[in-house]
Amino acid sequence: MSRDFVAGCGLLVFSVIYYLAASAIPESRLSDSVGPGGMPMAYGIGLGVLSILLIAQSLLARRQAVAAAPDPRARETAQKELHAALRGAGMLAIGIAYVILLPLIGYILSLALLIGATAWYQERARPRWLIPTAIIGAGVFWVIFVEVLQIAQPAGFWPSLF
Repeated sequence: MSRDFVAGCGLLVFSVIYYLAASAIPESRLSDSVGPGGMPMAYGIGLGVLSILLIAQSLLARRQAVAAAPDPRARETAQKELHAALRGAGMLAIGIAYVILLPLIGYILSLALLIGATAWYQERARPRWLIPTAIIGAGVFWVIFVEVLQIAQPAGFWPSLF
């Protein structure tokens, strides 16, 4: 894994957190059409786009190094490293999707999707136990954090429907 790939992944996570923090800046009566969080949110989006470009550039450079490797063993090692980097990027994408979906659809549903997506991504199969595991796992975590530890979690849009 190259330094550019690791830096790109770290900056992508930072940009998502920065964007979410900027979107939480409260509006003022004196604010204009852009609002107080407009520029910080634009910076978060820009940093996210540049981070994705850095990740893509490092993966492309790695793929070119694999293709140019003369030794079959070196090529096989490089292919394994590239595969591991892509798997890590996939897990990062699942985590980012969870962070984005959490305030929108609520804790329990986004957690069930996180558990199901992670289990499917790691196994690359759809076993019979995948959906029940995701539902039961989300329920267990909800009981632990919301009921036992009394930590409030986002409800999502569901309460507005009823």
